[in-house]
Amino acid sequence: MNILNRAFTKTEKILLVLLLIIIIGAGYYLFVSTPIEQGIAAAKKEQNALTTELAATENKINSMQAMSEDIDANKKASLSYLPSYNAGKQELDFLHATLDKTMDYSVRFTDITREGDLIRRQWEMNYTVKSFAAAEKIIEELEGCEIRCLIEDMVVTPFVLGENLTDDEVTVKLTGAFYETMHDGIPDKELPEDSLKE
Repeated sequence: MNILNRAFTKTEKILLVLLLIIIIGAGYYLFVSTPIEQGIAAAKKEQNALTTELAATENKINSMQAMSEDIDANKKASLSYLPSYNAGKQELDFLHATLDKTMDYSVRFTDITREGDLIRRQWEMNYTVKSFAAAEKIIEELEGCEIRCLIEDMVVTPFVLGENLTDDEVTVKLTGAFYETMHDGIPDKELPEDSLKE
């Protein structure tokens, strides 16, 4: 009797159906469910990477916009410019005109330095005025000069040690610098060597 030609028993049929269900389930898990889950996990990973990249790009854009706004604000706020070398007479005339309102003053240039195209002309001054407010006004005029000017050091001394320093005469000692550029400047014997070439 051939075993393949015989009829299956009820128990064998049930076992064959169960085996077929297990094979179909395993096939679905291996070839359908697992690839879908892997695809979802990969998509989530890519989404997280894109979200991180987007956040970094947005931060960069925000930083660039803030920098651009700062530059624009500084351009609007700053009215000073760099005159071409040699603007010493123009700068000295400005200092004399500013200090002309004082009771007594002295001003002189002390040193000139050069770094590439940037010229730094240092000066020092002393002046006496009738009040602290007058001294402060001159300092504001120096800081607001249309020629690039930087105050580096300042000492304010009351003329008389009274109870109200704001209403008494004060003497002010300042050091600072004007800045010039070699762009369109004409070199002369006063022009120092470029310190960047040393």
